[in-house]
Amino acid sequence: MSAASTAAARPQSALTRISAVMASRPLWVALALTGAITVLRLIDSVDSDVAWQLWIAQRIHAGAHLYRDIVEVNPPLWFWMAIPVERIASALHLPIITVLIVAMGALIALALAATDRLLPDLAPERRSPVLAFTALTLAAMPWMHVGQREQIVLIGAVPYAALIAARSEGRRVSPLLAAAVGTGAALGFALKHYFLIVPALIELWLLAKQRRAYRPARPEIAAILAVGCAYATAIVVIAPDWLTRTLPLIRLAYGATGAPALRYLFGPFALTGMVLLGIAISQHKRLAAVPFAAALATAAAGFAVAYFIQAKGWSYHAIPMLGCASLALAMLLAEGSGLPRALRLIAPALLALPLFLAADDELHPALPSPDLLGAAAGLGNGETVAFLSTEPALAWSVTLQHGYRYPSRYMGYWMMNAIIRNEANGSPDPRLTALGRQIVSETVDDFRCAPPRRIIVWRPRPGQQAFDILPFFLRDPDFAELLSHYRARSRTSLETYEQVSPLPPPRSPCRMGV
Repeated sequence: MSAASTAAARPQSALTRISAVMASRPLWVALALTGAITVLRLIDSVDSDVAWQLWIAQRIHAGAHLYRDIVEVNPPLWFWMAIPVERIASALHLPIITVLIVAMGALIALALAATDRLLPDLAPERRSPVLAFTALTLAAMPWMHVGQREQIVLIGAVPYAALIAARSEGRRVSPLLAAAVGTGAALGFALKHYFLIVPALIELWLLAKQRRAYRPARPEIAAILAVGCAYATAIVVIAPDWLTRTLPLIRLAYGATGAPALRYLFGPFALTGMVLLGIAISQHKRLAAVPFAAALATAAAGFAVAYFIQAKGWSYHAIPMLGCASLALAMLLAEGSGLPRALRLIAPALLALPLFLAADDELHPALPSPDLLGAAAGLGNGETVAFLSTEPALAWSVTLQHGYRYPSRYMGYWMMNAIIRNEANGSPDPRLTALGRQIVSETVDDFRCAPPRRIIVWRPRPGQQAFDILPFFLRDPDFAELLSHYRARSRTSLETYEQVSPLPPPRSPCRMGV
């Protein structure tokens, strides 16, 4: 062989060796991919909901009482999860967003390790791409929504589906591993009561598959029940205000936050998830032979039901459905022959689509908009900035990220949707009328306790048919007097007011920790 031909063969030989190493260490490949994604993710920020979650953890550390000093409609588990993140960040003097992203990477690594232990006997050349794609689905697909409850529940649901698939095949599973997987999944399922549909559906699938061999007394079921009981007890003992203060508010006003029309429920994430789930289910004969894929498809169906029951149309609500459906189809492809040739040809594009959607979501965020960045121009870390808007994401796309102090007890004034709708009603509910007055009065108290240097108000442009929140607040003489200490600075889709004179002292004791 000539020297030229030997040199030409070297790259191929090196590539072959690398491929062999990757195939022989599938879990390490997936963990390395997770680590790389986590490091890349550190350069980015978090979405508005997660920023609010982390801010609440900081305020709790400062002495605030959730549901008393901070008005929040969600149950407390997600906020309690943020407390150790905040404590670690504080102890190490690191940005809290950095610690959260690393913590999510660690959770994904644990989920991958558990899934690897529970996967059926796959040849290394098939196991490696399955675990690598799982890493991409758990870490990269929810990119913009890292730390969201939907990502957390997806991370727990994947190894749980693998565990139940192992049960359906009669494979022996370590009780300790089963209990650990059940505990992790239970913490995810407990984040929203809608998610409980998923373990119920998976259990029904297992019952239908095993029939007389079915046994409910298993370590993972015991773990789920234990987590559920502990959480319910903790709410009653530690956060009773969620039951006494928040539930009445949810019943009264939260229903007005749904999608304005049915078409809003069919965004790109939801549509893609439904298409992938439909394709997986259409291969029902093949699914019967691939229990892990069948368990994932069942989980995806449960998450789809949860998505439509919530009926908000927010893209991140579709993440667990999309993730489980993608992995179900990937597992079908990995488990050998039996799929139509046409599906095999288009499958790579189908599986790549969720990642492209995530990239597009990241590259074209709605917030912070140029108008918002202009409204916040000149503000520095530690300055107090107030927002008046029915859209909470407006404030929380910049507040934590830029280190602003947030003066209001309300994440945003989403309740105004119900209050204004009530005003237009021929027979308005007096409770909603009173709620509107209460919100404005409490906002005046909050602003007097922590005077904002700047107030940023979302206002419709001239001629635009939309609710204008500022005239509603100005009905209150105390708020009108408060705003007299500010001068208008600029107006686009946002009107900004700059403080020009001191505010009157608070009328009542200020909230703790805020």
